[in-house]
Amino acid sequence: MKIAYAVCSLGLGHASRSVPIIKKLIEEGHDITILAHGRAKIFLKKIFDNVDIIDLPDYPIEYSKSRAFFFPKIVLSIPSIITSFANEHQVFFHIQQKKNFNLIISDNRYGIYNRNVPSFIRIMNPYRIRILESATMIYNSFISKYFKKLIVPDFEYDSLSGDLSHNLKYIDTSKISYIGPLSSYKKKEFNRDLDILITISGPEPQRTIFEKLILKNLEKIKDKKYKIILGRPDLKNINDNILNFASSDEMEILFNRAKIIVSRSGYSTIMDLYHTGGKPFFVPTPAQPEQEYLAFYLNKKGISGYKNQEDFDFDDVLNYNYRGFEGGYDTSISVKKFIEEVLTNG
Repeated sequence: MKIAYAVCSLGLGHASRSVPIIKKLIEEGHDITILAHGRAKIFLKKIFDNVDIIDLPDYPIEYSKSRAFFFPKIVLSIPSIITSFANEHQVFFHIQQKKNFNLIISDNRYGIYNRNVPSFIRIMNPYRIRILESATMIYNSFISKYFKKLIVPDFEYDSLSGDLSHNLKYIDTSKISYIGPLSSYKKKEFNRDLDILITISGPEPQRTIFEKLILKNLEKIKDKKYKIILGRPDLKNINDNILNFASSDEMEILFNRAKIIVSRSGYSTIMDLYHTGGKPFFVPTPAQPEQEYLAFYLNKKGISGYKNQEDFDFDDVLNYNYRGFEGGYDTSISVKKFIEEVLTNG
């Protein structure tokens, strides 16, 4: 079967959680074409060097440097975002005419569908600001009619993401399928010999701001064994402790070795930690309400530490008391459910 697999380029999380599904589809003999852009495309190219990857830009979202400017900036960008959905759909229409895909899978790419081809999308509710949340849900309801199923990478019960995946209003619940968390990582038997692992990710300018904050305060953990991953796959590593990029296999080992993992509270990172185990300390990207919600939600459950970026201090990381994730979930369960959903309904 010829399958188009489109990946959102906002951060590397959408790309990383797509890896086990794409691998399984290839293993089953399907002809996969990936549609991606930016760092997501670079990341996927490193893993799937023999797969056709088409560069297709997506949403023109620019995150502000402060919370105060988040709401007006997002509101002002809504027309261009909606226009980008239409443009994306038009470009994909021409790609579809040439490629004749039998099935379309989209990871948060709302314009990647075809009325005449079974199309599936993975979504979550991305905002925790009432007016934006309502607007997003209304739009999700509108766009859902073009997709056969809306697939959510979370548990239906005992959720990892709370209302982000269980408060999907205005959508026909029969079209929503919960498949469980996805990750390319597994829990492995390593000694937790790495005191702190710090992963820096997400959209600019906040990725760079967080990087500078971490590097400026390294003096506080100079006596600790640490690794920093800067999330820049296009650059070479700096030294043994500060890496611009680590492969998926290397990251899996680091997650299994680390006693404490300092990271953004992106949902893909949360799913990775649910698989490998470990004690996360989350520093949500400022002006990204979904990350702030997830950090607060898991902190309230006693699973993770949590500080806003402007209040971040390594003293808090070292002294915070929380239980972390046990790890051990088998992502093949979720992958199997995902593929069953798309092939059965496709």
